[in-house]
Amino acid sequence: MKFVAVNWEYVERLCRKVAMQVLEDDFKPDKIVALAKGGWFVSMVLSDYLGVGIVNLDLKEGREVKVKKALIVDDFINTGKTMRSALERVKGEVKTCALLMFQNSRFFPDYLAEFVSDDVWVVFPWNFVEDISPLILSALEKSESDIWGIRESLSSLGVDYINLEIAHPGKMEEVLSILEKRKMIERFEEQGKVYWRLKK
Repeated sequence: MKFVAVNWEYVERLCRKVAMQVLEDDFKPDKIVALAKGGWFVSMVLSDYLGVGIVNLDLKEGREVKVKKALIVDDFINTGKTMRSALERVKGEVKTCALLMFQNSRFFPDYLAEFVSDDVWVVFPWNFVEDISPLILSALEKSESDIWGIRESLSSLGVDYINLEIAHPGKMEEVLSILEKRKMIERFEEQGKVYWRLKK
């Protein structure tokens, strides 16, 4: 599995692409149904382009949404299970969209910005801490390390840390700081060099 970080500019471009597809199709939804949680950010941008209000839908809550016309929005389609579940919960004329999807997904949305290879894990800006934290913790399980050692460990797990730094400058250090504040790791100095290790 390869991890690829995308930045806000790329996400906005994908949103614009999907919005143009909806407009060209002349589909005029009454509401955008934003799937928790990846669909929330995408829906905010699409709402701006389409001039439509948003209804949030967390599939864990088990509620239904009733509308005349709805556009169900998610950031990524893996197997399509989430989107199929949403289709069962949203009542009315419904179309679906996503920014990205695996090439071999069994579900195809009405509107899609781009395909990605099935061996890629996309790290969206709103999931950066959630996606990268377990990888950092996994790297630190093996041994304490400085920032460069952590980056090398992440590289062995399929993370291109140069891509991460280009897409989100300084974000890796921010994640380390967050994990420290959550009391999951601790920072220490040795011979003037900063290291990180799992909290004991």
